[in-house]
Amino acid sequence: MKKIIFLILLLFVFKAEAQKSVTFKMKYLPNHNYQAAVNMDIKCNITISGDEQVIEKLKSQGMTQPISLNMNMKMNGDTKTGVAGANNTFPLAMTFKLDQIEGTLNGNPIPIPGNVSSKVTRLYGHVGQDGKLKADSISGGTMKDTSEQKISQLMNSIQKKIQFPDHPMHIGDTFTQEMPFNIPLGGNNMNATAKAVYKLVKIADGNAYFDIQQSMDMSIPVKNEIVTLKGDGNGKMVFSLKDSFPTDFTSNINLKFNGKITTVQVDGTAAISMEYKYTIN
Repeated sequence: MKKIIFLILLLFVFKAEAQKSVTFKMKYLPNHNYQAAVNMDIKCNITISGDEQVIEKLKSQGMTQPISLNMNMKMNGDTKTGVAGANNTFPLAMTFKLDQIEGTLNGNPIPIPGNVSSKVTRLYGHVGQDGKLKADSISGGTMKDTSEQKISQLMNSIQKKIQFPDHPMHIGDTFTQEMPFNIPLGGNNMNATAKAVYKLVKIADGNAYFDIQQSMDMSIPVKNEIVTLKGDGNGKMVFSLKDSFPTDFTSNINLKFNGKITTVQVDGTAAISMEYKYTIN
C-alpha cells in the first residue's frame, strides 16, 4: 500500500514539474472565432512656452496651463478562420469597428463627429503553411501592388507582435522583444522603438501568466521639427495553452515628451493604459 501511495505521489510531482516548462508558439487555428474587445485611455498634461501671442490666444480660449487632455477609445474586432485545406492553409476574415471615442480638453468635452465610430473595416486573407498571414482583399475589393503590401504587413505584424523563444520556458524565465518600426507621416517617417521583457510567472488551469516590463522611444516629425517621446511601464498577459493565443493583455506606460512646434516649446507627460481581451471558440 505504501508503495502505491509513493508511486501516486511520484507521478503527481512529475506531472507538476512537467507543467513548469512549456514551448510557446502564437498562431491562429482553423475553424475558430476570435472576438476581441480593446479599451484604451490616454491622459496628457501639456505645458506650452515661448511665443507669448500663442499663449495669450490659448488663454482667451479658456485653455489654462498645464493643458489637460483625456481620451478614451473602445474598439471591437472579430476574426474568423475557415477549414484547413489539403496543404494546411485556411482562409481568414477580420472585422474591426471603433465603438466609442470621447475626450475632454481642460474638462470640456471635445466635439467628435458621430460617424467616426460607425465605420467598419473588413480584411480578408489566409494563413499559410508557415503560419503567416497573407492579405487578399479589403472590404471585398481585390488589392494590388502597394495597398496589398501594406495590408499584408499589417496582418503579419498582428501575429508577430509577440515572438516567443523556440525552446521550452520555465517559471521565472524571461524573453525580450524589441520592435523598431516607422510609420509614414506627412511625407516624413515617425520612428519608434518599443521594447518589452516578458517573464513567465505561473502556469495553471491551462493558462500561462506573464509579467511585462516595457519601454518606448519615439520621434514624431511636426512641421520640420521633431517631438520626442520616451517612457516605460508594465503590464500582464494571459496565454491560453489550448488556443495557442493570448487571451488577456494589459499595459500601462508613462511617457515624457518635448519638442518645438513652429514658435512654441511643448513639454508634457502622457499616461497610456490599454486592455484587450480575446474570447476564442
